Amino acid sequence: MTTTERLKYTILTAEESTLSGKVHKNYIYDSNVYDLKRLDSNSMIGGGNGKALYLYSSHGQWYIKFTQLMPRGLFTTLDLPMRCWTQAEIDFNIPFYTKSSWSLESVFCRRKNESHIAMVSGPSALTPKQSFSSLLCYFFGVVFYILLVTGLMVFAQVSATVIAAVVCLFVAYWLWQGRKEYRMIKHANTIIRRLQSDGNDNADGSDDNEDDYDSALFQKWETFMVTKPTLSFAWISFIVKNIIIAMIPLSYFCYSRNLVGAMTYLVLFLLCFEKHYFDIGPIVEALGSFGTLGMEPGTSLAHSGLLGAATRNEWQQKSRLYHITRMNNNASRRIWSKLLNFFAVLFGVVAMAAISSGPGQEEGVAPYVTFPSNSTFFYDVPQEEVSPMCNVNFGNNNGSNATSSLTSPVKYLADYNFLTIISYFKIDSIQPLLDTWFGEGEAFLDEDVIPTFREAHPDLPSAASFQLVSFSDGSAIVCVRGTTTYFDFLVDARLWYAASLFQLVQSAVPFGFAFDALIDFSVNRLSELEASSVKKVSYYVETTAFVNYLRKSGKYTTVSITGHSLGGGLALITGAQTQTLAIAISAPSAVMGRSAVTPEISLEDIKQRSYSVIPQRDIISHLGGEHMNSAGIKCRAGANDFFACHYAYRSLCELMYTCGNVKRPVYCECVSMGYPEPTSIDGSGTSLEFSCEVI
Repeated sequence: MTTTERLKYTILTAEESTLSGKVHKNYIYDSNVYDLKRLDSNSMIGGGNGKALYLYSSHGQWYIKFTQLMPRGLFTTLDLPMRCWTQAEIDFNIPFYTKSSWSLESVFCRRKNESHIAMVSGPSALTPKQSFSSLLCYFFGVVFYILLVTGLMVFAQVSATVIAAVVCLFVAYWLWQGRKEYRMIKHANTIIRRLQSDGNDNADGSDDNEDDYDSALFQKWETFMVTKPTLSFAWISFIVKNIIIAMIPLSYFCYSRNLVGAMTYLVLFLLCFEKHYFDIGPIVEALGSFGTLGMEPGTSLAHSGLLGAATRNEWQQKSRLYHITRMNNNASRRIWSKLLNFFAVLFGVVAMAAISSGPGQEEGVAPYVTFPSNSTFFYDVPQEEVSPMCNVNFGNNNGSNATSSLTSPVKYLADYNFLTIISYFKIDSIQPLLDTWFGEGEAFLDEDVIPTFREAHPDLPSAASFQLVSFSDGSAIVCVRGTTTYFDFLVDARLWYAASLFQLVQSAVPFGFAFDALIDFSVNRLSELEASSVKKVSYYVETTAFVNYLRKSGKYTTVSITGHSLGGGLALITGAQTQTLAIAISAPSAVMGRSAVTPEISLEDIKQRSYSVIPQRDIISHLGGEHMNSAGIKCRAGANDFFACHYAYRSLCELMYTCGNVKRPVYCECVSMGYPEPTSIDGSGTSLEFSCEVI
């Protein structure tokens, strides 16, 4: 074979192994009809064995029917099913169960489509109690699985009808599986009785002691290829699959002008391509042994055995391939490969959605907070029980610890939380909400400033969405919106994926806190590589430029910035870069990724200019490292509602309920989220529910 022919053969073998329609059949053999030397039963032509007890077929029947219904030219049906070998069969890596090696864990946790050998007579035979325990363990294991799924659905507050339907499906499935297990045990007992009868006959006619004779049962999963792709379809699949896997992510990296990311992905793709298509495993499994590997058709083996080598050099080469193949086909590699493939597909879907929609400001949504007709409802908490975090006391733009001015309408932490919420709403609905919250003539939405700024800076990316609210004392707050589009999600990933990945590794490693310095160094180095490309697509570039624009204009006495989720993370970055007060709600930290932004920010900048509100059980708030200045608040959502703690409007209800001296109107949705009904200070006795229904 020439090099080109070998390359074609390798690629086509890998595609054929992936696309072929295969059926997996379960047989039981006894040691009299199973040839250990040949590693196979005595008669496998046509996909059956007359001396074995056939149990059932599984895995592949529907796919085979699908391939047979495909148009001509895509798949061909073989005249006789062709035997396909697994790595475990080739090197005979099949578990044995004896009375010494048996355990409930090994039996129950075994792979259900894995072959195994059980000793049924002789000194090493399994005892009846061990066999009964295996059956009993299987039964209780099934019950545990059903109860586990039911408990998870109850925890997630799934409706009773859905729970009942799912439980019925699980019971039906396990009854079907139990029927197969019963058939296997029934056939196994038949073979055991036959072996015992044969042993007694041998004992009567000879001096051999039957107790010295071991008999085994082989439960074998044997795979047969029924349909296979045509040559042209295999090449089409190869081309289309690699174009999709390679081009979609590369297109995104090129679209975002991330040269480093594009080159890194290209190298990883080429490595995965080589590992998948130049893997010796599918070729060896197609041949059935390492011995025929590299031999011309029709040539017989020089020696029998696993490797069948004629020379020492050939033996060394095949032995090396044998060990490499075993490493490539272990169970952990298959699990991680499936996991990585899942995330690759997920990334491709998100990237396609982001590229198709493109960057830009999405129109806001209709307000989802409703104020009662009588805005005199407040939570009354004794002054001595009020937390110091409730009042604004974060320091001004000069870095001092002075409180906000006495004339400023922004007096509470809840005010910043409210401003982060309105950044999601349609522009025409924001001003009425500001009047309700702060009072008429206190807060104003400056709609003309942002378009004027963008006209003056056409070179800046204009994908970020934010609003500017000015106040009667001459101050202004920039309100940055959080994640609402796929493109926003990709921006999140670009800024915080490195820190999040290392945080995940650190949490999974015992004593991970000991690697803080190493992780900080690694994140910084990785962030520095992407700093220039991240800057080209990141929203913080525009928000930082906008804050600098406002401060240079001299129109406002003080400027601060706030945001929720992604908007809060951008606020933290912009605040540190512009030496501006930044208040973030449920936002990722900027500590670990501070080297990924341009200009780079320091820990001292973050410490002096930032303040974060971290709801309990909010995962997003813990990404990117520990916040320098923060206040933790409770989350009273159910433990089964995994994302409710991240919602800004729930955080606002918590702040208003905890900080009872906040003289701001309670909106109607707080009660529906489980908070107590506030009291009315006008003494009319009107309930909040009635005031909300009047609207």
